[in-house]
Amino acid sequence: MNRETYLNAIIDKAMPIFDNNDWSLSTIRNKLKVSCSFIKGVRGSKNKAVGVHYNPVCSKSGFHEMMIEPSLDDSMEVIGVLIHELCHAVQRNIFGDNVRAHGKEFKKIATSVGLCGKMTATEIGDDLKVTIQSWIDEIGNYPHSSLNLLERKKQSTRMIKLFCDNGFIARASRTAIEKYGLPYCACCNKPMQVF
Repeated sequence: MNRETYLNAIIDKAMPIFDNNDWSLSTIRNKLKVSCSFIKGVRGSKNKAVGVHYNPVCSKSGFHEMMIEPSLDDSMEVIGVLIHELCHAVQRNIFGDNVRAHGKEFKKIATSVGLCGKMTATEIGDDLKVTIQSWIDEIGNYPHSSLNLLERKKQSTRMIKLFCDNGFIARASRTAIEKYGLPYCACCNKPMQVF
């Protein structure tokens, strides 16, 4: 099972929780798309957003597009984020665009399906945790390993900066310099120097 198949299976598992609380997720199920993707935007100055719901007006096909940050790999956390984004999809479908993203309408939906805490960074309530754990037991863990681009080694520069006494600047690869020597300056016809 790949990530999108897994996340879609979780949406199907979550539908009764929404529908049984009169937040008919099943009516918009065919308009929900979810994937694991890097997210633009920041929540506060220190915390990067871990999930996002894009309003259907942003989608050429009118879909509720939801993204889960690829740095997440804990199944419980990923499912909690997905349920939070599903609350946004229901909120936009029912209340339209003229309500605050984490306002009273969102809070009413989120708390009724088992999310709690600060609405901009919801937590999974105890009863919902039990339900989610049963889903994980049934279909397995989220098939993804954390991807963190902040930990990657930065690529070093391949081009060497060269200059001449007249101020002309050029760049050449280390391989070319080793193979052919330093190039001659175009303005004074003398060998250039490494900056």
